[in-house]
Amino acid sequence: MPVADHIRKLGFRRWHERQLIEAHASLVTAFLGVIMVAVCMDQFHWREAGIKPLIMLAVMAAGIALCFKTVAFYFKALFRAEHFAAQAVCGGCGVYGVIEVRTSSVLALQELPDAASGDWLKVRCKKCGHDWTMSADHTQTPIAKSL
Repeated sequence: MPVADHIRKLGFRRWHERQLIEAHASLVTAFLGVIMVAVCMDQFHWREAGIKPLIMLAVMAAGIALCFKTVAFYFKALFRAEHFAAQAVCGGCGVYGVIEVRTSSVLALQELPDAASGDWLKVRCKKCGHDWTMSADHTQTPIAKSL
């Protein structure tokens, strides 16, 4: 489901909170994967007969793959949440995160195939009615421009 639909369904603040919770849950999963690999390495012996060494190697490989995948998800979710949070302040009244998603590039491309490229959200402040566009391109944020 696109970001616009999630924000429309939950509201921006709850969406942002869930993104951070999901990101940190994946980080905890990565730490559990590291512990799983360490335990398997401790119990692993080449000279042991049977299939046990192969099972240990398979579990270690799965733990390493789990760590890489969950750490990648952690950074992706964290950067996405911070990217949109940096743009969620109303330029009219200065309130944070009280927005309504009016349209997005996904909806515009479905309705108008010739719409401009790039991902964006058209939002409106629920407090004062100020409209602005939130870019989904991480290179267009105020944080990225200042670096």
